[in-house]
Amino acid sequence: MVSMGMGKNMVLSVRHWIRVLNLVECTDKKKQTYKLTELAERLFVGNNAFDEYLDKTGTVWLLHWLMQSIGSQNAELNTARWFFNYFNGVRVDKLQLSKDIQLSLENHEKAKEQERAVTDATLKKDIDCLFQMYAVKTTAATKVNEDSFTSPFTELGLISQESAKDYRAELSLQKSLPTAVFGYALIDYMMRKQLDSDGNKINNNNTLSFDSLLNDVGSPGRVFRLTTSGLSEKLDELEILSKGKIAWTDTQGLRQVQHNFEDLQQVDPAMFLENYYNGE
Repeated sequence: MVSMGMGKNMVLSVRHWIRVLNLVECTDKKKQTYKLTELAERLFVGNNAFDEYLDKTGTVWLLHWLMQSIGSQNAELNTARWFFNYFNGVRVDKLQLSKDIQLSLENHEKAKEQERAVTDATLKKDIDCLFQMYAVKTTAATKVNEDSFTSPFTELGLISQESAKDYRAELSLQKSLPTAVFGYALIDYMMRKQLDSDGNKINNNNTLSFDSLLNDVGSPGRVFRLTTSGLSEKLDELEILSKGKIAWTDTQGLRQVQHNFEDLQQVDPAMFLENYYNGE
């Protein structure tokens, strides 16, 4: 880190965010040592890295998924994860968001385990962090403020700022979300649905309801803020990309998504990514 001109505080910041982005895995809890995940290696390391300098919007979508998708039970929450998994509105202001999160935490398992409430000051900083990371800010002349581009996540357009206090988070078709990245998220989500909170396999289900994929906590529909039409389009595109390994049906109002893998737990969610990074 010294060779990169980074001080101690910057190193601590990098360590925090690389963990939050789930790009490392712990190799020794006692010594607190980590190594890059296989996906992180493929994305950023070496001459054959998919996107060494984070140039592609699809990589930002993928990092968004890695950072914000959570399990439905016993998940670690911060403001951004709460927002992309539990928030049901379109218009949002910081004060109301703070109240909603506090109310939600009263019944959250992790909050109960900690036996202490999140302070108002801590929550305010975390809410500010969410909007600084994601909100596209506009000036009075409706011109985009260049300061809003300090975070790569603003280019996803998931949150826009309407005034000093008011924001919008529209559901969308998400045209800039690559099918291959959506495919990664879908497989990752379906794999987790087969496991309990300890990582033990509890079922071999190969189908999910469309509504679950659209609305459930931790689902691609939630995390990517997709409309019903947006999810339908992504599934149609993924069926073609996967050559029918993942398909969906809509029969008399019963909409289901199905995979045709022999053992989903042996599937690499990144199987379609090369199509995006090297197929262009």
